[in-house]
Amino acid sequence: MKKYFLSTLLFLTLLGLTYFFVFRDCDFNLLISSIKSVNPVFLLLALSMTACYVLLGSLFLKRILTYFKQKKSFFNCLGYSFTEIYFSAITPSYVGGQPVQMYEMKKDDVPYEVSSVIVLFSSMLNRIALAFLASIFLLGFSNTLFSLNPVYNTVVLIGFLTTLLVIMLFIGVIYSKRIAQFILKVSTYLINKFKFIKNKEAKITKLTKAISEYQKCALITRKNPRLLIECFGIMLLQRIALLLISYFVYLAFGFSKYSLWVVLAFQICVTLGSDLMPTPGGVMVNESLLLTVNNLLYGESLALSGMLMVRTLNFYLLVIISGLWYLGFHFRKNKKKKAE
Repeated sequence: MKKYFLSTLLFLTLLGLTYFFVFRDCDFNLLISSIKSVNPVFLLLALSMTACYVLLGSLFLKRILTYFKQKKSFFNCLGYSFTEIYFSAITPSYVGGQPVQMYEMKKDDVPYEVSSVIVLFSSMLNRIALAFLASIFLLGFSNTLFSLNPVYNTVVLIGFLTTLLVIMLFIGVIYSKRIAQFILKVSTYLINKFKFIKNKEAKITKLTKAISEYQKCALITRKNPRLLIECFGIMLLQRIALLLISYFVYLAFGFSKYSLWVVLAFQICVTLGSDLMPTPGGVMVNESLLLTVNNLLYGESLALSGMLMVRTLNFYLLVIISGLWYLGFHFRKNKKKKAE
């Protein structure tokens, strides 16, 4: 719990720094009046996409749990989904959500060997869905997307290449025993080489176990390719729902100059850039990139208002709701266990 307390503290610190650097010269009267003037219909559509994002994540978990003969209610899957969202948001590089999600599944008698494969499978499909959409949008709108400034261009491009590299490693470890053994060999050498790394044997054992779990993902796709297609479809829709928030907010402010595809393409670029930086929830990085993009989409006068609205619906609101839901979900199960 100490680790998550420190992560929460870091998250709040970054929010404070974001507030200081982003809003220090802000005219709050103008900000509030611009937000009040938005079209409520499009704002409601944006909010519905936030709900779709969570519901699709829960549907994914229910589908994959059913495959492993773990019959859990949609309510439970919603709890697992919110757990992952909350702890991923408050921990650097989104790494904290899945261990807690697995812990909550374990409380419902889902074995770790099952939940570990599920979260790895989810991570792989999530990255592939992002890369799939990014490839389409970056190729289709490269001239527009890379017309802002060199720093933005570099961050987005590195983010895209890093995503592709991670996917290649995923696939290599999952489907090739040679590549998996090579990665294990190199990692073991580096762990033993660096003196500052403590508990070397424990880390090597953990890494060996992790690679073994990764390769179990291959069994899912080989035994049931239809499941792979279904799950990828759900993950793709979940990604699109999150992207559509930015478009509906854009329309809510009364803009229509740029098409749906251009707005989604810019949001993909923001996602790629913020995923590259190891800050909890991409805080500061995401806001900075979104402001850069919004200066073009909204103009300087409304760029900040648009950024605040998009981030509220695709991140801040999710963190608040998922945190509250997790508390209720967590304590409800603890109370149930004690009663038994």
